[in-house]
Amino acid sequence: MDSGYVAVPGGALYFERTGQGSPIVFVHAGIADLTMWEQQVAEFAKDHTVVCFDSRGFGRSRTEAVEFSPVDDLRAVLDHLEIGQAVVVGCSRGGQHSLDFTVEEPDRVAGLVWVCGGVSGSSHEAPPAQTAVFDRIEALWKAKDWDALVDLETHVWTDGPLQPEGRAPRAVREHVRRMIHEIETRTEEEPQVLPLSRPAAGRLQDIACPVLVVIGALDTTGTQASADLLTAGVSGVERVDFPDAAHVPNMEHPERFNTALRDFLARYSL
Repeated sequence: MDSGYVAVPGGALYFERTGQGSPIVFVHAGIADLTMWEQQVAEFAKDHTVVCFDSRGFGRSRTEAVEFSPVDDLRAVLDHLEIGQAVVVGCSRGGQHSLDFTVEEPDRVAGLVWVCGGVSGSSHEAPPAQTAVFDRIEALWKAKDWDALVDLETHVWTDGPLQPEGRAPRAVREHVRRMIHEIETRTEEEPQVLPLSRPAAGRLQDIACPVLVVIGALDTTGTQASADLLTAGVSGVERVDFPDAAHVPNMEHPERFNTALRDFLARYSL
């Protein structure tokens, strides 16, 4: 494995690269860092070049309080590592950013795997019970009650917002809790994401590369709505539903997730 930093305007992105073969780039969730992909790195580095990196404000990456484009940052990572084209796998926030990168830089994406993410330019009205949970998260954040905030966020994103406490495997909950705690207690000012001038929601019909949508049935209704939007809007899209997973199916069910990803790669010789 080699690792290092990619210089970007107002910051430096930490990356890890391992394995040999056609490249796969993993983009982590907004509740995580690159370690959320440990089970995928171990599997796919057997026959692929696997790249993970920490986004601005996460993990070991460094940033000033600047406006930035996640599309530009991902491009900078690929350019630094001299990767012309890659399969891009993104979860949650990383799924939305990977989709944005696909519509902005179609020649750089051999295939897109969107996992429990968003679609820029789309909207969704959540049911009252779910909205109440996120209102509670906002109240805890404003009160700076970090322990209670981290506990609730861990429950929402691992168990599912309306699921019983402790539904997800303990090891997954503990890993996610550590990552969320680090994010919520960072002291540096947050950088601000610049939105696309032409959001992805209006450009789905232009996507020509193979696309795999992965969604957990216990995830938020907004994420499920985004999965439905992609499924309906992208020609030839494939979809895998995890009935027993929430927001991080690759962590809850790594073997099943890896099988779905490997099958997808094999179908398109990626």
